[in-house]
Amino acid sequence: MTEFSGRRRSALWPMIAVGGVVLVGAAVLVFTQAPRPAATPEPSPVSAIEACHLPSSDVKGGATIDYQWQVAVRLDSPQQSTILFVSGTNRLLCQADRGPDGTYPTVTAAGGGLVQMPADNALTWDEGNLPPQSGTDRSQLIVGHAPSGTAWVDVLTSDGEDHNATIGNGWYMAWAILTGPTDSVVEIDARDSKGNILARLSDPAGLQAGGSGALAAP
Repeated sequence: MTEFSGRRRSALWPMIAVGGVVLVGAAVLVFTQAPRPAATPEPSPVSAIEACHLPSSDVKGGATIDYQWQVAVRLDSPQQSTILFVSGTNRLLCQADRGPDGTYPTVTAAGGGLVQMPADNALTWDEGNLPPQSGTDRSQLIVGHAPSGTAWVDVLTSDGEDHNATIGNGWYMAWAILTGPTDSVVEIDARDSKGNILARLSDPAGLQAGGSGALAAP
């Protein structure tokens, strides 16, 4: 049974490396389908949501917490599905890798709880993976809260590339492609339907997950 510890959003969540992926969270679960006897094989899940094995309940402080998980936002590609689930102030970020047969044999998940949800006008970068420090064409996952009224979120990297995010239920998720060992995410903009900036996170030296709060638009 996984324990999801309560944390305030202002606190930096620990980075935990799992299978080459660093996720910000209070607990990490790694699900790899174990070999089964040939006579009674058990197929891998064919649904990414099913593969995430969401816990239905947990015990915290002697009390049982019943989760009502809902999909907040998700990104799909031929290789994997990345989904952010929310239940009240609890969150679980799940990355399910798709096999060549269309099933999901391996899943990496990180979950945590918040004392309170972010303010409606907050733009945050809360969770994500940290790519290797060398090589080219690295991918960095970015997940955070988007201000109320956000129509789209732009993620700008230091190489000048703009990466659009997927938005859902007050959250956003994006994969940023980093083209060199020194490339990093330097700006995240939340914009309304007219293109006006509602809030911005910016650091020319590079942003880090959990290291910044929401900034008022200029």
